[in-house]
Amino acid sequence: MHKIPDSYFKGNMLACYILLVPMFAFFFLIWAKPYHLDTFMNISQNQLAFRAAIMASIDLVVVLISRLVMLLVRSKHQINYTGFVIWELMEGVAITMFCALFVWLMDKRTMAYIDLLPKMFLITCSILVFPYVIIALVSELKDRDIRLAKNMVTIEKYASGQIGREDSTLPFLDEKKSLKLAVTANAILYVEAADNYVNICYLNNDKLVRFPLRSSMRSIEQICESNNIVRCHRSYYVNLRKIRAIQKGPDGLFAELTYPAAPHIPVSTTYSETVTGKFSTLAQ
Repeated sequence: MHKIPDSYFKGNMLACYILLVPMFAFFFLIWAKPYHLDTFMNISQNQLAFRAAIMASIDLVVVLISRLVMLLVRSKHQINYTGFVIWELMEGVAITMFCALFVWLMDKRTMAYIDLLPKMFLITCSILVFPYVIIALVSELKDRDIRLAKNMVTIEKYASGQIGREDSTLPFLDEKKSLKLAVTANAILYVEAADNYVNICYLNNDKLVRFPLRSSMRSIEQICESNNIVRCHRSYYVNLRKIRAIQKGPDGLFAELTYPAAPHIPVSTTYSETVTGKFSTLAQ
């Protein structure tokens, strides 16, 4: 599963979800009157404007809370496309339930609350689908431009020999962007997460050294992936050149390294296909 690009969580994209979507909802409800909303509610145009404003406000509050929670979750776990779509569906369900409750109370409970839900869900979907699709397309275009720019930089580094070779020197910076360690790609065995640190595990005079770096796994992802040090687990990167074999044990897949004293590195289901594919290609 591919993770959602960072462009989805940038400030301008979050502002579109939190501010522009409710604004679109307000004008769309008044102008389009989806599913004969005014007839369904048996109200005048002025009353429709008032109810549209309240429903747009409900949209604003739900999406604001939802996106803040999403940012908190994303800081600890990856969010893939499937999870993102499910999250947006749950947003729609929450908006539906609160809007239906509002309409039910305004109509003095003349209709059963449960009977309002299907109609309100269709109305909510008609409100959210168009802006959500547009925002997603814009985010994908932005992410494509970012990826192209990064790829061009990477190609230039490959061409100049700065990365990709076994003797390439990898600079590791801490969270303050200060250089803390420079080591050749060939010396690194694996990288492991340790609370607010990552341990760069490399060989020095045939001895395993663990260098603690105050950083995150995500921060060192690009430099690792560009030098055949790939993510194999939520808490591990492994150097493909240092893998002797990938085996299946009682707890799942693990990578056995060429250095005898190195621990077995777990390979989780999320990354197993990518790791085994790249390892097979490198071994040819």
